[in-house]
Amino acid sequence: MAAHQLAFRHELMDGSPPGCLHDVTLIADVNGDGRNDVIIGCRNGEVNLFWYENPTWQRHDMAAAPLLEAGGAVADITGNGRPDLVAGQQQPERRLWWFECPEDPAGPWTRRLIEDRFLNYHDQAFGDVDGDGDLELVFPVHGSGIVAYYDIPPDPCVSPWPSDYCHVIAEGYDEIEGVGVADINGDGRNEILCGPHIFHPTEGGGPWHVEPVASDFVMTRVIPADLDGDGRLEVVLCEGESDPGRLAWFAPPDWRTNVLREDLFHPHSLAVADFNGDGRPDIFVAEMGLGKNPNPRMFVYLNRGDGSFQEVLIQTGVPTHEAKVGDLTGNGLPDIVGKPYSRTDYQVDVWYNETRPG
Repeated sequence: MAAHQLAFRHELMDGSPPGCLHDVTLIADVNGDGRNDVIIGCRNGEVNLFWYENPTWQRHDMAAAPLLEAGGAVADITGNGRPDLVAGQQQPERRLWWFECPEDPAGPWTRRLIEDRFLNYHDQAFGDVDGDGDLELVFPVHGSGIVAYYDIPPDPCVSPWPSDYCHVIAEGYDEIEGVGVADINGDGRNEILCGPHIFHPTEGGGPWHVEPVASDFVMTRVIPADLDGDGRLEVVLCEGESDPGRLAWFAPPDWRTNVLREDLFHPHSLAVADFNGDGRPDIFVAEMGLGKNPNPRMFVYLNRGDGSFQEVLIQTGVPTHEAKVGDLTGNGLPDIVGKPYSRTDYQVDVWYNETRPG
């Protein structure tokens, strides 16, 4: 597919959202109407967590939760069929929270404490990592240098969650960022991807085995994906806090490096999705501004299907932090939602994917 056929339309979702230093971006069907909504969280403000209802993008306040850190994850924690939310604090605070979705999601969400022992909860994910068929909450804590997961307790409303439900699987990984859950080696058990490492469970519940993917990559975003259609997962990494920062994908079994770009400015947005409808997963990356980069860029790398990618520049001049992708319009193509990370620029942006597949 030619590059000019990849078409996005940029609009402001909100030109004046609450707070500043917006960290959290999530796309999920909050109200159960079959359409994806948008959740935003921020570090400072009287309201730190709020969501936008699709398609009008009416804003609903959720909760006060000071010093939110980037990340967040959505899952049905209570088992009532409604999506709940997990998000944690930046240092010097130490709290990891979950927010219970009320019967009317437009109303205030109840904030409950999961954990307050660690420092700087950057990224969370849900997945079955111990093979029991239930979801666990996986979280790296880059201020404390740990990778851990929680079994969801029978009564998740207990506050905090009992410490014996917490399992620390690795220590000594300072400033580790990015997390995912997937069966990387095809053995039927999920691994935990965290930063440029893969953590493998061992039989009998012994110590987890760590496998480096790219030891020289730092402060990364990470996504597993089958990029070449061979049934095995590759690993995509970008150095989200670096200038210059690299974007690359790594092929198993020896994690051969394939660099796509190495001059990015704090590329703190990474996603893999089929942006042009050809059935192949593409790679999305976007740069921050931080008051230093006057011309931040947003790229999609179209998957040619032969291990190579076509770089397409889809936006310049709009700083973007922790952007996420998901179908907002129901046309089957992923759209993009992002926002600056700034004390002075307050907005939430949406890029509608108007590409014509074929």
